[in-house]
Amino acid sequence: QMATTFLIPSDTHDDAFPDPSSLPKADVVLHCGDLTMIGGLGNYKKAIVKINALDAELKLVIAGNPDVSLDPKWWQTNLDDDDDDPAEPSKALELFKAENTNGLHFLEEGTHTFTLSGNRTFTIYVSPYTPEFNGYAFAYGPDENRFGLSAKESIPANVDIVMAHGPPLLPSSVYELDINREGQHCGCPMLYAAVREAKPKVHCFGHLHEGYGVQDVSWSSGTDVEDDSGADEIVGAVRKNSEETVLAGAVGHTLLVNAAIMNHGEEENNRPWLVSLDLERTE
Repeated sequence: QMATTFLIPSDTHDDAFPDPSSLPKADVVLHCGDLTMIGGLGNYKKAIVKINALDAELKLVIAGNPDVSLDPKWWQTNLDDDDDDPAEPSKALELFKAENTNGLHFLEEGTHTFTLSGNRTFTIYVSPYTPEFNGYAFAYGPDENRFGLSAKESIPANVDIVMAHGPPLLPSSVYELDINREGQHCGCPMLYAAVREAKPKVHCFGHLHEGYGVQDVSWSSGTDVEDDSGADEIVGAVRKNSEETVLAGAVGHTLLVNAAIMNHGEEENNRPWLVSLDLERTE
């Protein structure tokens, strides 16, 4: 096994993207969505330039709810005949596909496997979808379970990483990674149930800017998601200092990472997290 580092930003919203030269080298970049404020080919191009400037072998990107033209269904439904180009979603996807040779991959919802130098392999499940909010893109309704076993692209067991745009909702009084500016919990309980079932080593997301931080969850021995008598335990307080590398991969644990960069208020924007994980080598 060999330690692999993951640099994890989210919610860089055009101008909140940190100066790439100020960020540490990593093996893999995981961008959890919200590249832009409201889409636009020029804005995607700027985000691609910044992601390409990061020092990493592999860069994996998903969309978020404001990246509206990366959601073809949303775009066709909300097309403004006077201003909007019906072909913008396909043009946007082509921008990202052209970067595959640079190690940058825009990922569709589902499970993907990648092999790094040194034959280090990992599997990652990704989803740009979040609960419906103000008519933005990549939305699902309150009764729709995108992540469970009946879903078309369910989260598989033994996946190493789950990268979603939005956070899960944990039944824990000390869980804080899904709060909004009013302190309300906005995470998805069905995403939590699926993550609890899969028990990945890392579950990263953004979307709720005020929830920035990392928390570690130790899964109880009970596997019945409906039974909360063996409640899962959040280990330690939420951490906000991202200047140090966070270790992940403890057996029976999942590191939860809210990597939202944009910070509302007068403080500086947040920094991406650097997470270290031991990956299996393939022969």
